Amino acid sequence: MTTNAASILIVDDDLNTLKMVEQFLHLKKYQVTACLTFADAQREMKRGQFSAAVLDYFMPDTTGLDMMRALHATAPDLPVIILTASRDVKIAVDCVKNGAFGYLVKPVDPDELYVTLDKAFEHRKLTQENRRLKLDLKDRYKFEHIVGQSGRMMEVFDLTARAAKVRSNILILGETGAGKELIAKAIHYNSDRAAGPFIGVNCSALAESLLEAELFGIEKNVATGVDARIGKFEAANGGTLFLDEIGDMAANLQAKVLRAMQEREVERVGSHTPHKVDIRIIAATNRDLPMMIERGEFRRDLFYRLNVLVIPVPPLRERRDDIPALCEHFLAKYCAENRLSPKKLGPDALALFMGHPWPGNVRELENTIERAVVMCDGDTVTARHLPPGFSAAPAALHASGNGGDVHITAPLEEMVNDFERRIILKALEDNDWRQNRAADALGVTERSIWYKIKKLGIETRRNEREPEE
Repeated sequence: MTTNAASILIVDDDLNTLKMVEQFLHLKKYQVTACLTFADAQREMKRGQFSAAVLDYFMPDTTGLDMMRALHATAPDLPVIILTASRDVKIAVDCVKNGAFGYLVKPVDPDELYVTLDKAFEHRKLTQENRRLKLDLKDRYKFEHIVGQSGRMMEVFDLTARAAKVRSNILILGETGAGKELIAKAIHYNSDRAAGPFIGVNCSALAESLLEAELFGIEKNVATGVDARIGKFEAANGGTLFLDEIGDMAANLQAKVLRAMQEREVERVGSHTPHKVDIRIIAATNRDLPMMIERGEFRRDLFYRLNVLVIPVPPLRERRDDIPALCEHFLAKYCAENRLSPKKLGPDALALFMGHPWPGNVRELENTIERAVVMCDGDTVTARHLPPGFSAAPAALHASGNGGDVHITAPLEEMVNDFERRIILKALEDNDWRQNRAADALGVTERSIWYKIKKLGIETRRNEREPEE
C-alpha cells in the first residue's frame, strides 16, 4: 500500500493533539479524517473505509478500548493505534491484548507514529494475504476438485468426506506417490479446523534426534547458546498435524508421540514444562503396520490410537480409468504454469499411459506429463515426447479375449471404455464369470468391478461348460 492511498481516522477530544497529529500525517500525504467525538467518528465510518485509526484512550464519554471494539465490529482488520498521556504499562498491555496494533504516549513523536503506521499497514496486508491464501487452499482442496471417478476412488471420497466431519485421528494407507497427502489436505480444508494450520512432517526424512526436535521443539539453553524453538506439534495448534510415513518412525519416538496424543500436551527437548496443544492427527504410511507390530517394530498402542478411521488410497494401476482425466488435469496445469498454449494427449501416448504399470503412481504420471509438455512443440503430446524407455505393460496391452492388441480407432472416452471393457471381460472369462475372482485377479475390490460392469454395460453370465465326452 502506498502512503498517499492510505486514509487515517483520528479521534481525540483534545483539539491541540488532534491538530498536531493531523499535521504530522498530512506531511506524509495521508488522507486524514479528524474527529473530536466518537459519535462523529462513527458517522465517518459509515461514509467510507479507513486504512487505520488513531484513538485517544481517555475520552469524556468512552474509552479508546470501547471505541476500538466498536470499530472492529464493522472492520475487523482495521489497525488501531491508541494514544494516551499515561505511561502506565498496564494500559498498554490491555490495549494490545484487546486488539490494538500499537500504543503511543503523548506528546506524539512523529517518527514513532510513522514507523507504527508503516508496520500496521504491512501487518494488515499480510493478514489479508494470509486469509486469501487460506481461502484459495480451501477451494483447491474441495472434494470436487480432486480428480478421480473410478469405483475405488469413490470409496476414498466417501471416507474422506466422513473424516472431514469428525475430529477422530485418521490413518491413510497407500503406496508412495498415490496421493496420501492430497487426501490429508482435503480432510483438513473441508473440516472445522480449516482456518487453522496444516503442518506436515515427513518422518522418514530426518534422523531420530532431529525428528524429535522437529516435532516437539527445543527449549532455550543459555549454556550452549541454543535458542528456543517450537515444534510441529505446537505449530499445528488449532489445526492438523500430518505425520507422513509414520511407519519409519523410531520406536523411542513413537512412545513420545503416543503420550502427546493421549495427554494433548508436549514437552520440548531440554524441558520438563508441558505445553498444551489442540490438534488433530492424520498419519500416513506405505508400510504394513500390523506386520511391523508382529516384528516389534511398531507400537501396538500407537497403532490403535491412529487406527480410528482408515482410508486406503489405491495405486494408480488399480484405477486406470482415472488416467485420462488425470492427464488432462496435469496437461492444463503445466501448460498454464509455463504459459504455453493448451495441449492434448495423442491416442498413441494414451495407449502407453493406460498400459504402463506406474510404480510411482500419480506422482510419476504428473512428472511424465510435465516433461512431455516441455518436450512437445505442437498441440498434441505423442509417444515420442515421453521419457526414453517409457512403455506399457505387455499384459495390459493384450487384454482382449483373443489376445489382440489395442487399436486406436475411436474418440478418447470411447476408446478408454472399450479398453477397460476388454480387460474386465477377459478377467471374467478366465474366472468362470465370478466377479469376486475377477476382482482378485485384477487387484481391485468386488465393489469396484461391480461399479465398472454397471458403468460399461457389461452383460454378466455364468460360463456354461459343454459336457465332457
